Order: sequence, then C-alpha cells, then structure tokens
Amino acid sequence: MALDTSATTFGQVATLAKRGSRDLRLLALTTFCVMFGFGAYNAAYNNFIVQTFHLGAYSLGIIESCREAPGLIMVLVAALTMRIAEPIVVAASLALVAFGLGAYHVIDTFSALIVFSVIWSIGLHSWMTINPSMTMSLADDKNKGRRLGQFGAISALGTICGMVMVLVGVKLGLFGFRTIFLISAIVVALAVVFASMISRDIGHAEKPRFVLKRRYSLYYVLNFLEGCRRQIFSTFAIYALVRNYDTPAWIVALLMIFNSFVNLLFSSKAGKLIDRIGEKRVLTFCYAALIPVFIGYALVKQPVMLYMLYCMDNFFFLGSIGLTTYLQKIAKPADLMPSLAMGVSMNHAAAVIVPITGGLLWAKLGYSMTFFGGAVVVAMSVAAVSRMKVGVKTRPRTRI
Repeated sequence: MALDTSATTFGQVATLAKRGSRDLRLLALTTFCVMFGFGAYNAAYNNFIVQTFHLGAYSLGIIESCREAPGLIMVLVAALTMRIAEPIVVAASLALVAFGLGAYHVIDTFSALIVFSVIWSIGLHSWMTINPSMTMSLADDKNKGRRLGQFGAISALGTICGMVMVLVGVKLGLFGFRTIFLISAIVVALAVVFASMISRDIGHAEKPRFVLKRRYSLYYVLNFLEGCRRQIFSTFAIYALVRNYDTPAWIVALLMIFNSFVNLLFSSKAGKLIDRIGEKRVLTFCYAALIPVFIGYALVKQPVMLYMLYCMDNFFFLGSIGLTTYLQKIAKPADLMPSLAMGVSMNHAAAVIVPITGGLLWAKLGYSMTFFGGAVVVAMSVAAVSRMKVGVKTRPRTRI
C-alpha cells in the first residue's frame, strides 16, 4: 500500500512538473509574440507620427498622457483575477492590443489615433500587470530574479525580431508604416491563442480586491519615480532624434535592435546579480548612472553621441527588475498580484502627467529642460532606494 501511495505521489509530482514546463513554454511564446508586435510598433511609431500626422511635442504629450491613463486603473485588473483565471484575463487583454494596433492600418485623424492608442493601452497595461505574477508563480522561490531575467531575454528576442522586420522592410521599401502595424496586430493575435492555452490555476487562489498598505509605500514611491523617468525618455528621446535630427526609421530600428540585443544578453545576468547582491545595490548603481545620461541628452547636440546615450539608458534600465523582486520579498503571497497592480498604477500616475508636462517644457523652453528634469527624477530615485531594508544572503568568506 505504501508503495502504491508513493508511486501515485510521484506520478502527481511528475504531472505537475510537466504541466509547469508546458505553461512556461506557452507563457514564453505569448511573451515573444507580444514583444514582436511592440518591437515593430516602437521602431515605426515616431517616424509614423512625424511623417504622417506631423505632430509637435505638445500634441505628442497629449497622446502619451491619454495612452498612459489606463495604467491608473490596473488595480481593477487585480480585482478581476479574483474571479477570473489570470490566463483568461491575459488573453482578453491581448485581444484588445491586437485590435488597437490593427486599427493603425487605416486611421487618418488625430482623434482616432488617441482613441485606438487608448484601446491597445488598456490591454497592454493589463498584460504588464499580470505577466510578472504569472512568471513568478512558475518560478522556484530561490530563482525569482533569474526567471524574470530569462523572460526579459525572451522579450528582448521578440522585440529584436519585430524591429528587424521594420529595418528590412523600410530599408528595402517592401512595405510602409501602416502595413507594419497590421503585421504587429496579427502576431499579437497569435499571443492571444497561446495565452488561452495556459493552465487556469496559475497564480494565487485568493487575492484581495485592493491593496494599499504602508509597508509597501517605498515600492509605490519607486514606481512613481520610475514612471517619471521612463516617460521622459521613452516619449521624447527618439522623438527628439526624429524631429530635430531627421533620424530615419531604419536607424531608429537599428538602435532599438541593439538595445534589444543588450537586453537579450544581460537581462538574465541582471536577475542573477540581484539574487546575489540584492536589489538595493543594483538599483542604486543603475539610477546613479542615469543622472549623467539625462544631463548628456540635455546638452549634447551630436546625433551619434545621442545614439550612445539612448543605448546607455536602456542598459541601466535592466536594474528595474529589482523593483519586482523587492516587492516579492516584502509582500505576502496573496498581496503580490494586487500590489504589482498598484505599482503599475503608481507608475502611470506619473506617466499621465509627465508627457504633457514634458511637451509644455519642450514647447516653451526647449527639449533640454525636459531631460534636465529627468536627471532630477533619477537623483530622487537614488535617495529613495537608500531606504530599502531588504537584505541578501551572502556566502561566507573563506579565511586564508
């Protein structure tokens, strides 16, 4: 009888392990397809809005503020997952992404650009909220950072493939920007299929509808500041290259491909480094290194140097994995998913304000002031990280 019980238990464990591997593969395929779509979108977007819609910095800021507004309601996504399985929410979210991106193929007015940008943004931000929770649910306790790093590498690979498509297509004149968005939508639609096949019981069974606790306040602050930093660079850095220096789409794609290769090579290493020496050290170094990057972008006028600074910002952004692993260490299991959602909402509270504010600064004082503001933000991030109290287990030194 004992032998039979052991055999049964072994079989159950094997089945769970096999199912876990299958779910990891499906989540990896989902991640790859989503990032392929957005790799292509990002490589084409700035040239598309400048050459097709002729948008100024303030108009760009309005679009970005509207597009980021859905991030403020991501706590509602956490509430949804209390009743609906996370893979189902992901599949529905990515369906919105595919629909919104596909609409770029035909829209021709500023108002339509805002409307469909908001539609795909709702889906994307839902995906951004749930994806880290699903990833960590499928990871061993001691390898959370490593697993996040691996999925960062998968994201980078998908992004590279999407950007290579843009680079080749634009350089050889195979298709225009609108076709790029249509292809992106089709690939994201494949992600919907893969997400719908993931097991329904991933994640924590019990999740509160809303979590806002003092013990997580530093995580909220860091996400707010990260939202400020991210939006200043993601909204205006490439836009400055296209509008002020007439940078063609193929060079934009090349820069983004290089950044994605950096992510592919170093995301996993960044995760391992966080597991080994802790979030506080990694985040302090990365944020401190970003101060001269922002100052350089404000002062330097040579395009090649700006290309280098753009890539440096991407490299030091890898340390932001530490925000998620920091929360995982301090949060109760049932708080993780809704707290990640609250972090996304805090991030986007900044993301709604910063683009339109940065656009106004650009219009009134020139784009240099926008990036000086970014330097102040990352300096504040360094100060906030110094308040982290999460330790890291270190190996004892061998005495000689």
